[in-house]
Amino acid sequence: MRKIFVDLEMNPIDRTYVKERETCTMETIEIGAICLGEDNQEIGNFCEYVKPQYSEAIQPKYEKLTGITTDMVAGASPFREVLARFAAWCGEEPYTVWSWSDSDIWQILKETDLKKIPDTPEVKYMLNHWRDFQQEFGSMMHITKAMKLEKAVSLAGLDFAGRAHDGLTDARNTAYLYQKTQDKEEFQKLQDIVADAFSPHRFTMGDVFNFGNLNLPKG
Repeated sequence: MRKIFVDLEMNPIDRTYVKERETCTMETIEIGAICLGEDNQEIGNFCEYVKPQYSEAIQPKYEKLTGITTDMVAGASPFREVLARFAAWCGEEPYTVWSWSDSDIWQILKETDLKKIPDTPEVKYMLNHWRDFQQEFGSMMHITKAMKLEKAVSLAGLDFAGRAHDGLTDARNTAYLYQKTQDKEEFQKLQDIVADAFSPHRFTMGDVFNFGNLNLPKG
């Protein structure tokens, strides 16, 4: 079965749209995705910018975070069209969609509701076969604390390829991490590394010196 790894980048809806923000506070400005084939090797990718409907400009904070400028999305298609192209790119069934956390699927659900985008069979299948790899990775590693993608990739001994908060980059790094968990030997190594990283007792200077017996001069 093919595996689709996706990442959405977003920008806040302008606060003048008070009613709209009751449904959705953000708009998608980029969809990036990687497709892995039956052998878990990359066989394709998707990346498109999205033109916001309720914001005239990308906010400076999000421009700095994502590297996406107002000019870059000015000539892009609206969310409705890009989402349809993405669903079509996912191809024929069966496939599974993965993202790092559930924020992306919730963004799609809220944004399609706000913009009255019909629930086509292609989009419905995609949403019904969506999985949260952040949660599943945590379960595999026996940890309950949510971990940032960059941290998980680093623990796996992988170099984070590209710039964080770039749609295609984050999707590809999530796919890299998935590939690591599918190799039995690498998976065991990764479990050991994560277990050590989250161990309640880590080496400190207190393991060498007994500071409790240290007499400090009184001021």
